[in-house]
Amino acid sequence: MKLLLAALLVLLPTFHPAQPLNQGHSHNDYWRPHPLYDALQLGFKSVEADVFLIDTTLQVGHERAALRRANTLQSLYLDPLRKIQQTQSFYTQPTELWLFVDFKNDGPATYTRLRQVLARYRDLLSTPRHPRPAGVRVILTGGYPRAEVLADPEALVFLDGQLADLGAAQSARICTVNGDWATYFKWNGLGAMPAAEAAHLRAWNDEAQRTGQKIRFWNTPAATPAQRRAVWAALLHYPAVLVGADELAELKQVIDDQAKL
Repeated sequence: MKLLLAALLVLLPTFHPAQPLNQGHSHNDYWRPHPLYDALQLGFKSVEADVFLIDTTLQVGHERAALRRANTLQSLYLDPLRKIQQTQSFYTQPTELWLFVDFKNDGPATYTRLRQVLARYRDLLSTPRHPRPAGVRVILTGGYPRAEVLADPEALVFLDGQLADLGAAQSARICTVNGDWATYFKWNGLGAMPAAEAAHLRAWNDEAQRTGQKIRFWNTPAATPAQRRAVWAALLHYPAVLVGADELAELKQVIDDQAKL
């Protein structure tokens, strides 16, 4: 098994650190031709992996039918990250990489197994008790057992909460919050964002900046390229917002264009 793992690591893509994109989030990152690497090469700060507990393995995929036993959280993310860290940094300046682990089944059992796995990567991780400026911050999202994780004094992970979790009382452990775009906004990227919706977004951003948290919206309008680019451009005005995308190069171009303004 060790020889097989070594052989697989040798075949990993060549990696060169990029300038970090502090608002860039790779949604469903495992769909990329080169999971993790395609996002890192562009400088994305965070990546997202959906995880199913199958027997004792943490398999990565969008649905059960798409799972492959070889595609585990370790093989696609933790082992390559350790391989990179052994010789260089993830970015051109000290920056945490955020790895969102989205629980898709059996939250308590998945957390138990994840704790066991992550214990073997302590040297890689930035944790609530031991932050590392250039480490990997694992953030649980989806169906994780919230009360159990918050009660775990040795937890190696942070949590992704809801917008109601914005606030200093939660920020040490709940470092990000998320919301369904359609629940809070009617604007679909056409024309100007309504003033009332922009005011809500500004207030959430200001609170998140005060507490050191980040905000992530999902289900953002994307019926056309013009719509998704307009939404991205609007969100990039708010530094506390992580902007998620499937089209990584396209989002990076929007980020670069915004920086020139």
